[in-house]
Amino acid sequence: MIGLLLALAAQTGIDWRTDYDAARQEAREKGRRIVLHFFMTGRPICRAMDEDTFAQAEVARAVRDRFIGVRMDVLARPELFEAAIGSRGVLATCVMDADGDVLSELRGYAGPQVFLRFLEKAEAGYQAVKAARLALLGAPDDPARNFALAEAYRSADSPRRAEECYLKAAAGPPDAPAVAASHERLARLRVMRGRNLEARTHLEAARKLDPEGKSAPADRLLLTEGLILAVERKHVEAAAVLREALRRYPSGEEADHLLFALGFVLHQANQDKPALEALQEAAKRFPQSPWLPAVREQIDHIQNPQPDHTH
Repeated sequence: MIGLLLALAAQTGIDWRTDYDAARQEAREKGRRIVLHFFMTGRPICRAMDEDTFAQAEVARAVRDRFIGVRMDVLARPELFEAAIGSRGVLATCVMDADGDVLSELRGYAGPQVFLRFLEKAEAGYQAVKAARLALLGAPDDPARNFALAEAYRSADSPRRAEECYLKAAAGPPDAPAVAASHERLARLRVMRGRNLEARTHLEAARKLDPEGKSAPADRLLLTEGLILAVERKHVEAAAVLREALRRYPSGEEADHLLFALGFVLHQANQDKPALEALQEAAKRFPQSPWLPAVREQIDHIQNPQPDHTH
């Protein structure tokens, strides 16, 4: 009976590997991707993810049956964390192929449903990345093919790999549509990391190369401009740009992000009533938006401010 219970326990948990190089070889032999989870011993947030997420049978089964799971202490392999994630931290997970190419990344804590969606997105994105890689082999300097690979990485949530490919595409002939489009994507990636000066350079390049907005859509450029102004703490100016984008493109592909950004900058400008209106509209119109958790958090933050809260 004890042996049976132990066998059942082994079947329901994640069989974490600790040898990264051996796991890559195993992944190659089995034709699987690797789930590489970084943690730091003794940190409550890492323990919480173990208890809340990895202890769930559905999560354990997904990792065990479809991937090769590797668990690594950040302090044991800091160079691997830097190569895979690209920043400092104590908790992160990525999905990579057997060659170590990061297909998707997830920083910080994630609950079970968020983690399962992360795995699904990485698996779905792998085929697009694989196809775009093969296409690029025939013309490695082609801006359109580099842009297509970048888009595949971006869709799979691998922003650093996407950025590398956008940079290659942006180095192409100025009249190639993919060049302007790549500058637009680079502007957004840079501002989302707080690098506003670099973001402005790419934003201006996109507008100069594509003044009619055929390859670099105007609504995306306006949102990026608003985000740059927000990073620069020019919240009133940012709100004006974001409102103009929503006026011109009320049903655009990024209307959910526009509304969230507008709510954020209005709150920063001490205009909480219109901030709540924008955020509540975002929650109502876009219940499936990836920005919804951030929208709800911002609403709660405004409605339940801390006693010592200041902007």
